[in-house]
Amino acid sequence: MPSAPKDIFRSFDRVHLVEEKGETSAGVNVGDLNGDGLLDIVLGKGRHWPLFNRVLLNDGKNGFNASNLGIAPDRTYSAALADLDHDGSLDIVVSNDAPDRKLVYLNDSKGHFTEAGTFGSPTWSTRYVTLADLNGDGYPDIVAANRGEGPQSPAPSFLCLNDRKGHFPACDRLPTESATSIVAADFDGDGASDLFVPHRDGGQSIVLWNDGKGHFPTSTKLGLAATWIRMGAAGDFDRDGRLDVAIIEERKRAAFVMFNRGQRRFGDLEQLPGQPRPPYALAVADLNRDGRPDIVVGHVEMPGSVYFNTGQGHTFHEVPWNDGKGTVYGLAFADFDGDGWPDIVAARSDAPNAIWFSTKPKSGR
Repeated sequence: MPSAPKDIFRSFDRVHLVEEKGETSAGVNVGDLNGDGLLDIVLGKGRHWPLFNRVLLNDGKNGFNASNLGIAPDRTYSAALADLDHDGSLDIVVSNDAPDRKLVYLNDSKGHFTEAGTFGSPTWSTRYVTLADLNGDGYPDIVAANRGEGPQSPAPSFLCLNDRKGHFPACDRLPTESATSIVAADFDGDGASDLFVPHRDGGQSIVLWNDGKGHFPTSTKLGLAATWIRMGAAGDFDRDGRLDVAIIEERKRAAFVMFNRGQRRFGDLEQLPGQPRPPYALAVADLNRDGRPDIVVGHVEMPGSVYFNTGQGHTFHEVPWNDGKGTVYGLAFADFDGDGWPDIVAARSDAPNAIWFSTKPKSGR
């Protein structure tokens, strides 16, 4: 195989802080919220201690106009974006830890948000939500990942179906034990999004198989019998047409890939390179535009890692990113400086939230 150009492994050295001080931020999402063609940012903040979530509208001058979301602070992990009511604008779903309500905000198409309802129960220990059409009606539904205390003290996660008006009047229990994130992706190629549920607290992860109508009558166990996985992500790393799974394992202090073998089977854990470090955030994106999904990991009080996919998903080239301050909780990707290369946006606790811009590596790097 011919060697890749030197600049195929992008650097992420230039940074822009989107907030001045570090707080307990946990989630970040990116999209054009007011229809001006510029990318905006939504920050989920608070976790277990109430803070205002923030909407950052891009001013087109390398800055953002920030405002609070809602009328009261809450304990938020994620503020996820999707067009919930099919009016052409991105709305926000806020997942809050107990005892706070789980909230839906609808967009007036100009980047102004109105609380339009709730979903689930305030008693849920909800971490991150996933928005995806799971019953095939064309409207995004909500998957709420709820954390328990392990197999002996499970806390089921839930699927809340969209009523096609951006409301979520009923939620169905999922057969899970403890989860902080759930991945929606079509793992068996039948056209319906399945759910990969990484176990957060010492149990086994599962894939729930969608029957195409938002029901999950069967499941498959994968990975080790006891794992502590905070986040997972999907990508076709070996380019065989089947979506694989990437995870971060807290006790093993590493990131791994499990390859999809077809027929609803997955291979063993394959560890990504590097010394053991405490991982806390994970996401997948093609950061060097070579058509291969790359893996990005954020760590606890250490620089993160961009793992560039160098072949068929079994070899990765590691490039460090960020200053190693605080804990990276959430990741998003978008081209904020208009150079055609995706940048990294990070939500951090105990360090300012920031954008790390993609740049061409310096000579000799």
